[in-house]
Formats: sequence, structure tokens, C-alpha cells
Amino acid sequence: MATATQHTGKLPAARLSAVKRRAQELGLTPAEYLQQLIEDDLAVSAKAKSTSLDELAAPFREALAGVSEAELDRRVLAARARRRNGSPMRRR
Repeated sequence: MATATQHTGKLPAARLSAVKRRAQELGLTPAEYLQQLIEDDLAVSAKAKSTSLDELAAPFREALAGVSEAELDRRVLAARARRRNGSPMRRR
């Protein structure tokens, strides 16, 4: 198997360090972690190509069922404000 360095090319040192740290958190080698990311990305891409937008959006419609447009606008604006201010996103 190729090494993580071969997979990352010219990735900045800070990013490479983050890859190594995340791989360790998952109990994987950096190369295994990168391979998993690639395989997951290809699977998501294949699903997106073979699934209708209506099917892909169904979980969002279900999660937002009964939420008014005004409430949705309020949530979006609040999330944007938190992101602008650097506050961590919190789940409701």
C-alpha cells in the first residue's frame, strides 16, 4: 500500500498533521484513512448520480416538517451570525 505522503502530495504540514491525528482517532493508518475518504467520496458521488433530488431531499423535508418559513429564516440567520462570529455551531 502507498504511504500517506504519496496520497497527500503537497499538502501543508498542518493539514498532514491533522490527517495523521484524525487517522489515529479512528484507529487507522493515515493511508487507510485517506483511502476510506476516497472510497466514501466515490460512493456518495455514485449515489448522488443515481438518486433523484426528491429522494436526496427527503430527510431534510422530514426534519423541517411543520417548521414555518419565518422560523426557518430565523434559524438560518442565527446560524450565519454564529459562523460570522466564530461561535461553534450548536444543535437544537
